[in-house]
Amino acid sequence: MTGLSWTVFDTLHQYLVQFVKSQKTSKMSTQDQLFITLVKLRQNPSTDMMCGIFDLAHSTFLDVFSRWLDLMYANISFLIKWPDGECIRSTVPAEVLFQYPRVTAIIDCFEIRIEHSKKLKTRAITYSKYKNWTTVKYFIACHPSGSITYLSKGWGGRASDVHIVRNSDFLSQKFHHAGDQILADRGFTLKDDFAVLGAQLITPSFTRGRKQLSAEDVANSRVTSNIRIHIERVIGALKSRYHILDGPLPLRLVKRLQGERQKREEAMIDRIVHVCAALMNLSGSVMYNRYRI
Repeated sequence: MTGLSWTVFDTLHQYLVQFVKSQKTSKMSTQDQLFITLVKLRQNPSTDMMCGIFDLAHSTFLDVFSRWLDLMYANISFLIKWPDGECIRSTVPAEVLFQYPRVTAIIDCFEIRIEHSKKLKTRAITYSKYKNWTTVKYFIACHPSGSITYLSKGWGGRASDVHIVRNSDFLSQKFHHAGDQILADRGFTLKDDFAVLGAQLITPSFTRGRKQLSAEDVANSRVTSNIRIHIERVIGALKSRYHILDGPLPLRLVKRLQGERQKREEAMIDRIVHVCAALMNLSGSVMYNRYRI
């Protein structure tokens, strides 16, 4: 139901409950509150179904979900962590290390469908030609073993991959050092940006006016693609494990009025996506389990 083993669930509850403020008016145990929040993230049943099963008013369920989502966002987001260089090199799978001895990350973007906004400007910003729908787009990086190591805040689906990366803090010496290798799809035309940091962005080759690629370029591109596909597996696993990301998400979950009143910088959808990613890092990797960091 939650996607977590009982041991992990119990450990997570014991860790989070220390941050729970006194709830004298709540008849529901903190364990049950965490449980229904995780079930909503994992299975995404309708609010009516959740209220019927747990005998809750709609307002009570939404309040519990929002509070525990905030609690997890504040206290387990650290699980999405960029490891230091020594940790990266010691945990990269041997088959990847053989091809790319200085690889630190595989990067990509993914989109989550949302309801159409009635505001034309908002609809224009969020409309994705690729998905032919209104979406929120995220930039993600993973370690070659499958751990999510970087996740941006959400952007409207109209934003390009290049724009999102350039306007994040990913292009900084905080993450990259001379000689580092980053694998990406050919749509990330950012080789010069990474070169400024001394890092190398590796993408499949372009024909660039040529009728066809050379045999060497074809072979190198195949190797890059075979390893780069791991990020697609990570994204696929994230969406398949947490069905709340299936979409289209209602606009109230993209940014709730409560968040606006509290002048939060993070939209609710950002909290949802980051919590799902952090929880996924608690679970088994989609590949190379024995090398997982």
